[in-house]
Amino acid sequence: MTFINDTDNFDQHFLIDNSVIDTFIKSAHFNKNDTVVEIGPGKGNITKLIANKVKELYCIELDGRLKPYLDEISTSKKNVKIIYSNALNTDIPKCNKIITSLPYSIIEPFMNKMIKTDFDELFMITGSRFANSVEQKEITKLSLLTNCFFEFNKIMDIVPESFNPAPRTMSSMISIKHKIDKTNDIYSFFKQMYLLNHKKIKNAIIESLIKTKHCLTQREAREIINELNISDEILETKFEVCNNEQLLTLYNEISKIHK
Repeated sequence: MTFINDTDNFDQHFLIDNSVIDTFIKSAHFNKNDTVVEIGPGKGNITKLIANKVKELYCIELDGRLKPYLDEISTSKKNVKIIYSNALNTDIPKCNKIITSLPYSIIEPFMNKMIKTDFDELFMITGSRFANSVEQKEITKLSLLTNCFFEFNKIMDIVPESFNPAPRTMSSMISIKHKIDKTNDIYSFFKQMYLLNHKKIKNAIIESLIKTKHCLTQREAREIINELNISDEILETKFEVCNNEQLLTLYNEISKIHK
């Protein structure tokens, strides 16, 4: 079978370095009790290795041109089921582990989807810029969201030559787990803000202060807000559209409550 990659439409960079593939598989500690979802299996090189180790393997692939490769695998391995769809618009099958080498261009909507997805652990290859910003706890919309909802671990960095075609930037292998809430932790506060992101920041702060037990009433919450140096422009902005500069101001002021 001949396959011509289409990086313009699918942002595909297939992992070809066997040592990195080996680390990717070993990091997940797959066993015969696992039900796994692989997002973006490509030609199925990693799929074949996972299938031999787990109970069930669901593969979600957007590029229909890869169907001959993946159908051949699902025919020979009865525990493999292929779903031809966009993972961002598809219900993730019930599973305990997810593994993906994700197109870097869709990391933000993917992480938002993972917030609402039930799994024990996710293993992902992504751009190093994202991985480093989370690891260093930078205050950006995506980095803060990730640290609010997930426990994060960077496994290794990966050079561009490990892929075909090679991406322009370094990559990182990471794992994440859903975070257990800590009531007085600033991440728990901002987790509430993300869950209320359709509301104006002022109203989201009020609800978040009450839900994280910083106060009991809306009046007390307003008094706390009045003591913070947050402009009316920011307070009247919906959290979902605030920019990183506004978010940093908001984070620094909310931090005062947690000191």
